This record gives sequence, C-alpha cells and structure tokens, in this order.
Amino acid sequence: MCPKCTLSLYVQYQVLIFLCFSFDIPQVTQAHNHVMEKTLAILDAKCLFVYFFFVLYCIYHLGANAFFFLQSSENKEVFTPKILKGNDKDQQKNVYRFECPYAGQFRCSLTSLVFVMEGKGEVLYKTVSWDPRLLDGLGKMEPAGPLYDIDCFDGAISGLHLPHCEIFSEKDMDGLAVAHVTDGNLAKMDPLKVTEAHVMIDIKHLSFFGLIKRILFPPRPVNAQVLVFQRPVTERQRENVLGVHLLPSNVPLTEVKDQHAENMDIKATSQFRLTPETDYRLCCQAETFTVQPETKVFELHFSPNCHPTFEVFVNVRNKEVKLSLMDNTERREVWSTQQILLTVTSGQEVDRPAHRQLTESEFVDKNRHLLIQRVSSVMAIADCLRTKNMITGEMYRKVLAKESCPDKTRLLLVALDSGGASVKAEFYRLLKENEPHLVDDLDSEASRPQ
Repeated sequence: MCPKCTLSLYVQYQVLIFLCFSFDIPQVTQAHNHVMEKTLAILDAKCLFVYFFFVLYCIYHLGANAFFFLQSSENKEVFTPKILKGNDKDQQKNVYRFECPYAGQFRCSLTSLVFVMEGKGEVLYKTVSWDPRLLDGLGKMEPAGPLYDIDCFDGAISGLHLPHCEIFSEKDMDGLAVAHVTDGNLAKMDPLKVTEAHVMIDIKHLSFFGLIKRILFPPRPVNAQVLVFQRPVTERQRENVLGVHLLPSNVPLTEVKDQHAENMDIKATSQFRLTPETDYRLCCQAETFTVQPETKVFELHFSPNCHPTFEVFVNVRNKEVKLSLMDNTERREVWSTQQILLTVTSGQEVDRPAHRQLTESEFVDKNRHLLIQRVSSVMAIADCLRTKNMITGEMYRKVLAKESCPDKTRLLLVALDSGGASVKAEFYRLLKENEPHLVDDLDSEASRPQ
C-alpha cells in the first residue's frame, strides 16, 4: 500500500473519530459508509484491520448501541414473547414479555416490533387504544399503526423500530412520524430512518409509542391482510357463519385471533393492497349465501378491539365456499378468489336426527310470544345488532324509547322480521350468550313429544 493511500486512510479515520464525538449515531453511520465506499475501492485486504478497530472504538467509546445502529436493519434476532394476561378490562388483555439476554437488535415474531437493547433486561409491552383528541394539535395527522405501551425495568432499551403498512417510496416516507405519549401529552418524533418495513427512532424515556402520518387526499393504498374465522357449528344450525376481517398489515394478528379464540381460524392467502376510504364488496360463490353488509368502506383502525368487516352466512351442508374482494368503485378484483374449506364442530353431524331440530330463525318465530314475556337482556342484544348494522338507528331509538322489556322485545322482533333469517340467527346467538338458561328452557319445551 502506497504512503499516499496510507496517509489518506489515516486522515479519514481521524475524521471518523471526530464525528463519533461530535454527532449522533445516524450521522456517524452516514459518514462511516461514505468513507468506507471510497477507501475500500482503492485499498487491499490489509486495510480491513482499520475497520475492525473502528468498530471496537465505537463500542468502547459510544456503547454497544452505536455498533448495532451501524449494522444492516436486516440483522435482527427473532424472538417469541411470553403472553401474560392483564387486568385492564377496557383494553387488550394480552401483555407481552421479552427477557433480553444480551445487547443487540431483537424482532418480536408476534408484533414485528424491534427493540435495540444495550444489554440484558426485561421488556413488557401491549397495545392500547388511541385517544383521537391527542392528535388535535398536530394538524392533519392520523394514526398509522397500533399504539404500544412499553416498559423496561432495567432501562436497557435505546432504540425502537415500529412496523408500518405503507407502500414504500423514499420520497413519500417523510409523512411518517412517531407519537410519544406521556401523561396524556403527545410529542411528535421525527424518525431516524424509514425502511420498507419499519420506522426507526432513538428513545430515552419509555411510555406510549405509535406511528402517525400526514393525511393525504386522495388516500394512498396500504399493505393489508385478511383474516377469516368460522364460528362453531351447533346441532341446530343450518348456516355456517364466517367473519372476514380486513386489516392494515401492521396490526398484530395474535391480537385479533385471541379475541376470537372460540372461532376457528381459516388459513387463506392474506397479503394484498387496499385504499382507505374506498368501498369494497366481498364476493361469495356458494349454493345459498348471504353477505352482510353488501359493501363496506375500508378504514385504518388500530383499536385493540376488532370486529369483522363482513359476515358470510352459508348453508351448513356446503363443504367449501369461494371468497374474493372487489373494489366496488373501479369494479376490479383486489383479493383473488380463495377456496375456504368449512368444517363441522367435533361431535356434530350435518344430517338432522329423526326429530328435527329447529333452525335459529324457526326458534325465534315459534317462541315469539314467550320471548316477548321472558327476555330481559333486550337492550344488550339491540346494542350488538345496531353495532353490526343489522337494525337501523331509527329502529334502535324506538326500541330504546319503550319503557318495559316486553314492549322493547316486541318491537325488536318486528325489526327482525324485515331482516330475514340471518338477522334472526344473530339474535338467537346473542340471546344464547346473554340468557343461556332461557334458551335451554325453550329448547327442552320444543323437544317434548306432542
């Protein structure tokens, strides 16, 4: 190696040392990469020892965190956290625990969060609800991911990578930021770097962290995912009920699955793109079926509580259905046709016994006068039906205005008549959930020989 090259390398190495003391880590990284690109192009393998000493120098003087920021964002160790059950009834009950063994970058397999750790420590984190009032002072900003409550007892976290659902484009990523919420106050943090999957920040104090982004008109497509659940099939049912969830890709699937633990998770190809504020139609191919609602506007919801976007009712004798998703405005397919295999609950047979059981709709019709007299949870049932858009707001207000439970139930049953069999089936399910003893009593009366 010639003396001129040696002198040039020495000078640039000293500049790097100066930058280590003068600037923060991202600037060191940029300077380091710039120098290495120029020097490695002209130097032979003998120069690699200088790079080795540079890394050691960063670790010794700036801490291990400097070294880990210099690494590629792909160099992360994947872990699966332990799931604890919290006591907060108003928010998601899952609490994740990660016991970090040493310094490094660690990616959670359930949430895709990445923790930059300076050393050993225990991390507890969970999703919480966004308070929309927090964003009032930031202008046209909206949530762009779940809000995480993060705590580390040993204070070993120095960096955080939050997963986003945006279609990556370097010129468009400046609209992303991180909301740091402490004691009800929100501070906006600009990211150190945005990659195709994550938004990276340096952190000093832990509390609530969540992605926010500038509201754009018209909205731009985002990466999305779909989850399909099948409700348990009972002996009475003549319909299978599928719940179809359309979600941004950075919503943790484990959160949704745990909320629907009693349902069967049906595997389906899930990755595609959706545009917020756009109307979509779920298409079904089966002998007889009903989809509710017919169309739905896709919205970026990051609440821990997740309800199905669509519900599909198909004859219980069907072994499979085919589902697809259409952009209702442009009339184009955005989620290609998926074959969904349906199952029968263990121990139940599709064929009816000699003494035929009533369907849910028949149960409601047959026991109408007894339901009017004996249902006590009518408003709880009406609340759920209104949430699912199975009764109108006007009808809900009329039911609410009635004074006695029999009058409320009588009016609600009138509304069910116009909704059809699927709405009556949902009424039956909610009644069984709220008043199981009443349903059992009426069932036993119906099964007695005449």
